[in-house]
Amino acid sequence: MDLSASILGKSVVGYLQERQTGIVLRIGKDTFTRASLAKVACFNFAAAANLSKILTAELQVKDTREVFDHVHPDRLAIPKLGAVSLAVLGAASEAKKLGGDAPLANWFPKHRGSAITVASLKHREALEQSQERKATKARKAARRNTAHALRVQRFTDKETNAR
Repeated sequence: MDLSASILGKSVVGYLQERQTGIVLRIGKDTFTRASLAKVACFNFAAAANLSKILTAELQVKDTREVFDHVHPDRLAIPKLGAVSLAVLGAASEAKKLGGDAPLANWFPKHRGSAITVASLKHREALEQSQERKATKARKAARRNTAHALRVQRFTDKETNAR
């Protein structure tokens, strides 16, 4: 790409050059630039940023190999991490030459044992969370009703004894 400082300005050229060579995806100690992901036809850099945050900060994985060998797909069925982010994970695995020609197709059944889509995993997770919220609401309502009944009983006992 032609980045003329006299036309674009030095700060803009510096910013664009940094974006070209900067790290887009970090999985533990493994880092991927736009160019390294583009070599495996991956251009979803926003999904790569989400994947970086979740794998490095939340799951604290050491590298891409650890994800491929030890991270269960169910652990990645979380909000902000969808099918596109998993496609980026597949591209990163492909760039590191993990899992052969079809890293996702080899990684998913390795841990799941059966064919299921990411959408199904996320749907099941959302359903479980919904059921938990309903159960929590029901327990809260039951406690509230019991407490209210006790307060009413104490009040009525007090009123009856006062007369």
